[in-house]
Amino acid sequence: MSIKDYLLQSDTPTNKWLTKDNNKEVIRSISPKIADVENLTAEEELTMKKLIDFVVASQDKEFNYEGKADYLRPAVGLAAPQIGVNKDMFYIRFNLPDNKIEEYAMINTEYIAKSARLAALEEGEGCLSVDEDKQGIVPRSWIISVKGYDWLKKEWIELKLKDYRSIVFQHEMDHNIGKLYYDHINKDEPEFIGEDWVML
Repeated sequence: MSIKDYLLQSDTPTNKWLTKDNNKEVIRSISPKIADVENLTAEEELTMKKLIDFVVASQDKEFNYEGKADYLRPAVGLAAPQIGVNKDMFYIRFNLPDNKIEEYAMINTEYIAKSARLAALEEGEGCLSVDEDKQGIVPRSWIISVKGYDWLKKEWIELKLKDYRSIVFQHEMDHNIGKLYYDHINKDEPEFIGEDWVML
């Protein structure tokens, strides 16, 4: 299947879309809530479509192969500030066994609850807005409950997430409050791991 067959908007995803962490005005700003989630403006609609297209294209091994001139780092999620738009939106796409996909196009997402117990990825986290990966363990809540509007389903949803899903959601939600993953790394001891942390 050609990339043109699944794009939701007319432009081919490119690294030129990405806003980096040196653009503090965008990346470090708090993104306002969408005023009317059921009736997005043309800009908001385009932003969500571009988020989806970038992530899907980045995971498409036929379109996006290593060695390609404009190779996209494969993404699990992308938030609106990362493409230069301060709006409370992000898209996440998990590849599951048997070629199944689990995806969320979230707007105005909020926490309902967070576990006190923490979790982290053993290899640390990375980010398309951070060109030089920062080494260190990134503590997150192990289990979270969130609510928000899913643009794909066109309805408000509540989710209880744990382990990797929880970490990915927290990473993207951070973008909409101007935070980056390396803000969470222990500055004195970057590889610090608490005794009861769940390591993934």
